[in-house]
Amino acid sequence: MDESSPVKDLLYQTLEAIPQNDIHKRISSDTKSLIKEIFSKSGIDTLDGNKTENYEKFAESLMHYLLTNALIPSQRKILVDQIELDVVIPDIRTLKASNKDAIVLVFPKSEDVKSIRQRLENIHKIQPIQENIWLVQKLSLDLAYKTYEIDKTKTFFGILDDIRNKTAGKTQSKFKIFKV
Repeated sequence: MDESSPVKDLLYQTLEAIPQNDIHKRISSDTKSLIKEIFSKSGIDTLDGNKTENYEKFAESLMHYLLTNALIPSQRKILVDQIELDVVIPDIRTLKASNKDAIVLVFPKSEDVKSIRQRLENIHKIQPIQENIWLVQKLSLDLAYKTYEIDKTKTFFGILDDIRNKTAGKTQSKFKIFKV
């Protein structure tokens, strides 16, 4: 189980301020404005520490929450061949069997381009299709990967719609859990 952190605590405090039924309705119909509202209400800039790391941790935790509530299969914090993958959609089994049908979301939590490039090279060994490796960054560092920017262009707000579009019609697990 993940241990508590100021970033996760802030996320769940922010989510608690929005009615649960409103969140569920907007996840299926108005995701962009929901993500925008969560970020604007969070007060993420008030947290101590590295701003890039805080934003990207917040985005990763929020992404996990949204994927779970949108019933989009995913796995988080997977270790494959000594390489940590932040989020794999739909799962590691699909990534290994049919990498064209799997997306790897990378939350670098750093501005160090050299270390990010090294990490991407390692991930590329597991997911050789570069178009299926998506970066989520506070500010884009202009790397040659599909990048969702949280702060400046705010393209991150549309990531869930892009995931739905990319995975639409793909084979999914036969076992599904329906949210009541």
